[in-house]
Amino acid sequence: MTHAAPSPDQILQELSNDLMSPYCPGRTIASCPSQQARKLEDHILAEAKAGRSRDEIEQALVARFGPQIVGYRGDAMVLWGPVVVGLLALLLLAWAARRWVRGRSRADEAGREADRSPEPLDDEQRRRLEDALDEIDAF
Repeated sequence: MTHAAPSPDQILQELSNDLMSPYCPGRTIASCPSQQARKLEDHILAEAKAGRSRDEIEQALVARFGPQIVGYRGDAMVLWGPVVVGLLALLLLAWAARRWVRGRSRADEAGREADRSPEPLDDEQRRRLEDALDEIDAF
């Protein structure tokens, strides 16, 4: 199945809305109020009626006006680089926070263990402890 070639009017509409105007900075050809922009649209329509494709007309306009006519087409790394770096930073931060919280809870548990006072000795345990200490002193 082949697609029908776009009509000259469709080519004009696409290019006029997609390409930046060389006469009105920051605006497309279609949104530029300059008379020169209307002449450029007439030129695009005449080229399309002559059988030139959208790509051919666009390439000719880039050759004539420079690459700025296609607008800003940023490098993907400019967008995705900071996003990836940000996600990695968040993961690292979450990992560090988790380790910090775990370390604090383990230290708290150890502190509670150390804070427990030993159970008091009964008389028999006290007597055996004193006998053992006496043997050490006598040694």
